[in-house]
Amino acid sequence: MLYHSGMNSQNTATSVKASRESTKPYHHGDLHHGILCAACELLEENNIASLSLRAVAKRVGVSHTAPYRHFKDKESLLAGIAGIGYDALASQMAEAVKSYPDNPAAQLQEAGHRYVQFALKSPQCTQLMFGGILPCDDTYPELRASGEAAFDGLKAIIEEGQSQDVFKRGDVEMLALAAWSGIHGLTLLLISGNLPEILSIPADTRPLTNAVTTTMLEGLKAGQ
Repeated sequence: MLYHSGMNSQNTATSVKASRESTKPYHHGDLHHGILCAACELLEENNIASLSLRAVAKRVGVSHTAPYRHFKDKESLLAGIAGIGYDALASQMAEAVKSYPDNPAAQLQEAGHRYVQFALKSPQCTQLMFGGILPCDDTYPELRASGEAAFDGLKAIIEEGQSQDVFKRGDVEMLALAAWSGIHGLTLLLISGNLPEILSIPADTRPLTNAVTTTMLEGLKAGQ
């Protein structure tokens, strides 16, 4: 622009890890949730390649076969984690709107900042969500719905800006895609760790995010 329906909205830098509950002990009814929580932790502690259902079972404290009652394979587990990530981003888009009521330009800047902070706190999840690892079709309907909901949050900001004559008219989806592409590009540069070598200025995320979103806002201004 993860665990329950979203992240802790009171912390703009909230990561997947920060909003999770303790992974032990689990009761029978919340093992599915517990597996996802443990998987999110292990993903950020290591990487996508090393994550396994067996490792998740060990972290949760259940038999190595127990996760298979909830996830048929590793890919389905990864889809569950990615869905949590998209839900978290959708929540952050909503919080950006609440932070600056009736100010879509400020909402867009805040959404960009929250997007960057999410990625910096959960880089492995970000790579999972946007790295082409999971299928983009209807293999996982819930994942697709979560991804669309996150993007819808950005589109809502653009639509509100158009209704206030702050943003120029045009296809909302294309304008939202343009805005998202800019901040996503910055995000990837930041989580790669190479940005300080490229820039001659300190890579402070807030000024960098504001610089990118300010450029986007110039392009979105009405009357152009």
